Amino acid sequence: MELTGLEPRRSDLARGIVIARAARALDASEQRALWAALAAANVTEASDPDEPSVTAGPGEDEDAPPRQWLAGSWMPPAPHEVDAQKLALEAVAARYGLEVIHLFKIETAVDGVAFLEEAALAEVPDDDDEDEVTGETEAVSGLGDEHAEVIYAAPDAGRVVQGTPPDADDEDDDEDDDDDLELDDIQEVEMESHWRAGLPPLEQAVPFPLEGYPEVLEEVTGERFGIALKLSGPALPGEESVVNAFFALWLSVFQDERADEFEPFQRADVVHDRRHRSALMWVEGFAVPATSAEQTHFLMWIIARINDVIPIAWARYERVDDAVKARATASSDDDDDDAGEPFVLAGNPFADRFRRHGEEGALAWAVGQSAWSKRELAGMIIEVALEHDPDSVTTAPIAERLLRRALALDPASDATGYLAIVLVRQNRIPEAVTLGASTDEADVRVLVVGEIAEHAPDELPEAYALLDRDTLDATDPEEIAELCVSIARHAPNHLNGALELLPPSIALVPYLYNSSFSVERPQALALLSAVLAMPEPPKGSGEARAAYVMAWNNSCIHAHALGDYSLAVSLATAGQRFGPENPFIYHSGACAYAAVGDIDKAIDQVRLAIEHDYEHAEKMETDSDLQILHGDPRFSALFVEWREKRADLN
Repeated sequence: MELTGLEPRRSDLARGIVIARAARALDASEQRALWAALAAANVTEASDPDEPSVTAGPGEDEDAPPRQWLAGSWMPPAPHEVDAQKLALEAVAARYGLEVIHLFKIETAVDGVAFLEEAALAEVPDDDDEDEVTGETEAVSGLGDEHAEVIYAAPDAGRVVQGTPPDADDEDDDEDDDDDLELDDIQEVEMESHWRAGLPPLEQAVPFPLEGYPEVLEEVTGERFGIALKLSGPALPGEESVVNAFFALWLSVFQDERADEFEPFQRADVVHDRRHRSALMWVEGFAVPATSAEQTHFLMWIIARINDVIPIAWARYERVDDAVKARATASSDDDDDDAGEPFVLAGNPFADRFRRHGEEGALAWAVGQSAWSKRELAGMIIEVALEHDPDSVTTAPIAERLLRRALALDPASDATGYLAIVLVRQNRIPEAVTLGASTDEADVRVLVVGEIAEHAPDELPEAYALLDRDTLDATDPEEIAELCVSIARHAPNHLNGALELLPPSIALVPYLYNSSFSVERPQALALLSAVLAMPEPPKGSGEARAAYVMAWNNSCIHAHALGDYSLAVSLATAGQRFGPENPFIYHSGACAYAAVGDIDKAIDQVRLAIEHDYEHAEKMETDSDLQILHGDPRFSALFVEWREKRADLN
């Protein structure tokens, strides 16, 4: 048995991982027994049933798959404990047929305390001022927001790094929230490098291709940062556990257990593409006291150590934006067994050959090699195609040829959507519509319509056939609303045609409502009318109900502002039953009735607004749209009574 890396710790900050390769795959019970033996010898941590683990430890992971590669946390020994750990490792190796055991440790971590102290001294802008809420501009809040959890979700990633959602239900913590520095505030501060025991191990060269270096040194940001890698050599079960263990070790360096409010990242994960033996390690919301070079070269050390255990064929630094994350969850139908599996493209040797040898030379290489699958080659070709401007008559043909070659390699790739963009930008609208109709992918069909709306609005009706019921039902409500906004901005004359196609869905209500704030008034009224045509969300249904109720008020305001007073009156009348939920309706209703000279109803609306504690009642008294009421003694009396009531309450 080969044993490497067994060294004593030099400080209490030491933490590490143990990687072992068995001669055969061990089943779940054998894995549990192995880790239990190592935990008893203080080589690894004992399993906690309330915490995730990389191991099949005692009492957990009953259904762990057979693994030949085994990975877990390691507790680096004090000098007097080295011999005992060695004996325990040798005993486990003999019992379970372990051929190799690798031990890796790190003995430093960022100084989160110093980081927070420095941030507290920096100038942080005060964004606590609240905007005044009016009935005309109130949007439903929270749409698309996600809880900013400090958590990483890789399976088998170990207990080396611990994350706790900041929005846990803890009343004591809630009381202190106002005193804590926000992550976004900290990220804006120029921080110096702060480490508790010197720099972590760094690497500036690796023995395999690494794309994006050294360019990444200028691009590392606190938003999304990661690396993709492709393994080589014999494929043995459990190799994902090796990557996950190093992933956990990587993130552990950016923890500081002394400062609960120090949140070095919001989310992090590993995406495994088992078919291609690729993985994407990424972190989001990085806010750590480490320079770009330190972050980059430490991560290089991590992947270099992975390479010591399992050879890496290729790797590249990634700016993990939404497109990369979407690609990492894409599926291919080359093989039904792989449908729904993640896809990670860990490099692009095609791009280098394209630059050095041209299009024909690069395609000849793609045809003749076998190290990369057709799916991967299609992904490489798409990336190169996207470097060519679809609006240029010179580069668009190159992009088209590359995208069609990518489709030939992998019909399920993203090439269809990008090809549609090229066709639209070259004003080949019928071809783009035909291409959209040839696919069952709802996102491609919606993309074609959106592109035509922006770049060939007069031909938009020709594309509406792509928005059939199945397509719209399969499209996220937020994306439908975004499409409507695009049409409203670029092809307003055809907006009603799109709105007529929308399915009756309560899920659409809050998104369509919020979209009305980003377009001109006539289009906003059309969007709000579409909201009111949706099924009425029941009381207690949250954002959908709130949006629906406010849509009655805002649509009345828009109709009045556009001079369509009869429509404003109709909306005010139909919206009366929602007034108790949103008294803004009574104010806009009063303006609508006043505009058509119906003084009695207008005054009654003012009365109802006051009776329902309308928060802007005083504005009605000076509203120029209600000037026709100012001479009516009933109008003045309402405000006398209102002031007397307020005085009594005070």
